[in-house]
Amino acid sequence: MVETGVILDNVRILETCGEIPASFDSIVYDSRQVRPGALFVALRGTRTDGHGYLKHAFASGATAALVEEIPSPAPGPCLRVSNTLAALPLVATAFYGNPSKDLTIAAVTGSNGKTSTTYLIESMWNQAGFPCAVIGTIEYRWKNNTFKAPNTTPLSLDLQRMLAEIRKDGIRHVAMEVSSHALKLHRVDGIRFRTATFTNLSPEHLDFHKDMDDYREAKSLLFTDYLAPNGTAVINTDDPHGRIIFERLDKHNRLAFALESPADIQAREYSFGLHGTRFLLHTPAWSHPVQSRLLGEHNLRNLLGAAATGFALGLSEDAVVEGIESLQSIPGRLESIPNNRDVQILVDYAHTPDGLKQVLSTISSLPHRKLVTVFGCGGDRDRTKRPVMGKIALEYSDQVIVTSDNPRTEDPMAIIAEIEKGMTTGQGQYRVIADRGEAIRYGLEITGSNDVLLVAGKGHETTQTIGTVAYPFDDREVIREILAE
Repeated sequence: MVETGVILDNVRILETCGEIPASFDSIVYDSRQVRPGALFVALRGTRTDGHGYLKHAFASGATAALVEEIPSPAPGPCLRVSNTLAALPLVATAFYGNPSKDLTIAAVTGSNGKTSTTYLIESMWNQAGFPCAVIGTIEYRWKNNTFKAPNTTPLSLDLQRMLAEIRKDGIRHVAMEVSSHALKLHRVDGIRFRTATFTNLSPEHLDFHKDMDDYREAKSLLFTDYLAPNGTAVINTDDPHGRIIFERLDKHNRLAFALESPADIQAREYSFGLHGTRFLLHTPAWSHPVQSRLLGEHNLRNLLGAAATGFALGLSEDAVVEGIESLQSIPGRLESIPNNRDVQILVDYAHTPDGLKQVLSTISSLPHRKLVTVFGCGGDRDRTKRPVMGKIALEYSDQVIVTSDNPRTEDPMAIIAEIEKGMTTGQGQYRVIADRGEAIRYGLEITGSNDVLLVAGKGHETTQTIGTVAYPFDDREVIREILAE
C-alpha cells in the first residue's frame, strides 16, 4: 500500500470528484486486472478507450480512477489529468519506488540489431561478474525468470514493476531494447540510462511515423531526453541518421563506432566466413584480436556497437573480448539449424527491407552453390515495404519462395500480391506457396549439398498470427520436424 500523496507527487491534477482514498494497493490500466484498493488508469488506445471500462473497474474494486474526462455521473472517485498515458509512468515510478535509480541500464535503439546488441552487452556484463537482466524483442529475462515479450519495450507500468522485481532479486544491471513507439508513447519516462546505443535507421514503422525524419526524431529522444547526466551516447556514425544525432550531442558524452568512417571504436583487418567473423577491435585505450561466431558485416557493426557500449560502461578489455567470443548464437538471428544434408539452413528475424538486404548480402558473400530464400511480410503493418522486400529477395537469391508471415487480419494472398509487385527484376526465380509450413518444406526439397536455405521474417517467434488468433508455429521447429521425417 502506497500513500496517494507519494503516487501523485509529480502529477498535475486538473480536477477531482468524489472522496480520493489515502492510499492504493495497486495500479492497473486493464479493468480485468482490477482488485480491491486499485487505482485504475484509463488509457486511450488506437482500438480501445479505458474510459469505457470505468464502471467495470469500480465494480471490481477500484477505489479511484485517473482519467482525461470525468463522466457524468461519475461511477466513483476520479482524478483528471491532461494525458493519462503521460501520467502513467509518473505514478508507476512513484508506486514502485523509482527502481531504475538503483540500476545501471544500457539502452539500445535502432531499426535493426537491437536484440543482438543487448545479448552481447549481457554477455560482457556476465563476463565482468555482473548478473544482467535483458528486456527486449525476444523475451524479458533475469535469473530464473523468463517472460514472452508482447512488446519490444513494455508499457511504463509493466516496465516499472519489472524493474522493481529485478532490483528485489539482487540484479543491478539491465540491457534494454528501446523502440521508437516506447519513446513516443512515454513507456520509458522516469528512467535515465547509463548508456544509449544507436545501431541504424532504415524504413520501418512508417505506418506509425509520418516519414523517416519523424522516425529519426523519435529515436533521438533517447539521447536528448533520457540519457543520465553522467551517461554516454554510443552512435553508429556510418549511418547517416546516426551522424545527425551524433553531431547534436555534447562531445563530452558521446562515443562513435564505425566500419567505414573515423570513429572512437573501429574494426580493423576484418574477415568473414561460414563459421564467424574475425577482426581487430580498436578502442581509444586498447586493441585486441577478436573472433565471433556471429556472421556477416551487419553483425560486425552490432559487435562494434556492443563493444563501444562495454567500453563506455567501463568494462575491462577482457570482459569485452570474452563477452563477444563466448556468445555462440542469438535466437532467430542467422540461427543455424544443424542437419546431415550439408545444407546451411539459417533462420533470421529480418522483416524490414534493410534487415533482409543485410542478411542476404552477408550470405551472398560467403561460399555457397545456391541461395534459396523463404519469406513473407506481416499484415496490418507498413505496406510500403512489401514490394521493396520482394525486389531485394529476388535480387540476392537464386530462388525465392514467397509465403505468409503473420497475416493478422489481412488476406495472405493480398499481402503476397503486393510483394510480387517488386519482383519484376532480378536474376532469381520465385514461387508462391502461401502455407508457410509447405513453403519451408519445398525450400528443403530443392536445396542440397553446399546450398544455403534462408527462412526469414519470424526468427525467434513461436506463433503465427492469423486473424486475431496466434497459432503455434516456430520456423526452427518446423524445419527440425521436416528433417526428422
